[in-house]
Amino acid sequence: MSDLTTYANQIAVVKQECPDANDEEIGKEFQRYESDFLIPPEDALRSVIRKFQAATGVEVTSGSTTQVREEKKVQRFSELGSDDRNVSVEVAVISYTPRTQMIRGEEKQIAFGWIEDNPWEASSERIRWDYKDWGNKAEALVPGSIVRLEGASVNEWNDKRSLNINRTTRVTVLKEGGGSAPPTSNDPISIASASEVEGFVNIVGRVMSAKPDVIVRKDGSGELNVVRGRVSDSSGSIGFLSWKEFEHEEGALVKIVGASVRKFRETPEIQINDGTVIETYRDTSFPEIDELAESEKVSISELRDGMRDVSITLQVENWNQRTFETKDGDSRVVRSGDVMDPTGRCRLTAWCEFDPKPGDTIRIEGGRVQSWQGSPDLVIDSLEQTMSLSETPWEKIDPDNHWIDVDLTSITKGGSRRGIATNGVIVAINSGSGIIERCPECRRMLRDGSCSEHGPQRGDEDLRLRFVLDNGVSNVNLYMGREASEKFLGMSMDDVKSEISNIGNDSFVSNLRNQVLSRKVMVHGFCRVDDQGAMVFADRMEVMDPKPAEEAEEVMQRWGVVL
Repeated sequence: MSDLTTYANQIAVVKQECPDANDEEIGKEFQRYESDFLIPPEDALRSVIRKFQAATGVEVTSGSTTQVREEKKVQRFSELGSDDRNVSVEVAVISYTPRTQMIRGEEKQIAFGWIEDNPWEASSERIRWDYKDWGNKAEALVPGSIVRLEGASVNEWNDKRSLNINRTTRVTVLKEGGGSAPPTSNDPISIASASEVEGFVNIVGRVMSAKPDVIVRKDGSGELNVVRGRVSDSSGSIGFLSWKEFEHEEGALVKIVGASVRKFRETPEIQINDGTVIETYRDTSFPEIDELAESEKVSISELRDGMRDVSITLQVENWNQRTFETKDGDSRVVRSGDVMDPTGRCRLTAWCEFDPKPGDTIRIEGGRVQSWQGSPDLVIDSLEQTMSLSETPWEKIDPDNHWIDVDLTSITKGGSRRGIATNGVIVAINSGSGIIERCPECRRMLRDGSCSEHGPQRGDEDLRLRFVLDNGVSNVNLYMGREASEKFLGMSMDDVKSEISNIGNDSFVSNLRNQVLSRKVMVHGFCRVDDQGAMVFADRMEVMDPKPAEEAEEVMQRWGVVL
């Protein structure tokens, strides 16, 4: 096939702008871009037009239909305006969902999804936008990948901005992804299945809650009325955020078609937009709301950051309150304490006059989960969300001896948790163990007398120990603050300072290495799992007495050895 035939459509577009250009030369130029640079003709169109405009002396006027706007390179979506067209930005691809859509009476294949800016940073530092792929870029826009978009354009609808990836947009893969697009079937899927994907889904569920809410626009231009709620089926439940009217009451059975699943922090949430269809559904065998509500009850070990409408029973360990001053100068009171159930511990924060006593058993309905220092903690906003129980559904928990055994491998693969007990072998003593200085403002460790945030400081002295804990399969960083370090060493911080002053920090660490290296220890505390990996913060640590027979039996069981 000749170049004239292969690139006939593109040649015609170029000829509209450059009538004197030679058809054969235009075709050869498109062929050169495709063979030498692997750039398809749609993406090469702008460059070819510019070349022949220059060669034939044609100037691009403001009225030209193919005027090439100056490229706008940005790092953040916040830098873009609603009329930006020739946009260059690096993004992380979160989802890619192909759909068939009627456009001007013609059936066309396009795709929807989410992308995030600032892709090389932690997800908490990113802004997420919707996008549409009009140019069939599925091979490059793989979920989990990082790409550079060149020639994209901004679209704004109902005060919400998104990005259009056009036929002429160039997509360069900077990091390969590993995900795949969710299924495109029109049949409903279970809520459990919907919670595992990020893309468009159809579900059938019973409305467990639906309450009006208000979202304040980040640019300060006003507020948006939304509806938040939750739907459930026999496989599980999921929260929803509706950007349009939601007229179905609690208990109603509905079919939701064309909703999108988005993860907020660690928790999936259904987004209901203008294109989503919600209709009443009939199924006499579908579980009623009371049955589903009972199955929705969760335990502390199941809490994840971002969860809403949490129903949970708790035993109060301790409770206190403090008063603080807001930025506006107002005085506010916050109440909080540690709570427990048979599966673990967490914090409970109340922004209302809730004052339980240690040992009380309480019921929380409609709570939300908010991460604090990596741990998923509960938050309530109204006294109506609480209930005091006269009976405890479990044997009374002793706070001093309530630790949940979790092996290191489960820690590395799970989320952050409080109140855990784990064991392993100390395989390394990390640098920074001993006496350090902290910034008096932010408590970061000073390096050479300077804080990375607040500059040179007269630091506050502190004691810490840092190890690597290993179980033969997985390992974690182990951190011990002052109190835990003093307990383990059997020395006060002043004693440690005195010893280091006499023998030096290197000798102190050497003595510590002789004491714990290759020793098996039991650790009680909490674990934090984030983008940096897993870390255990010890409340206390004890060296375990070696029991060779038991350890040999454990190894044989682990590796399936039969004697």
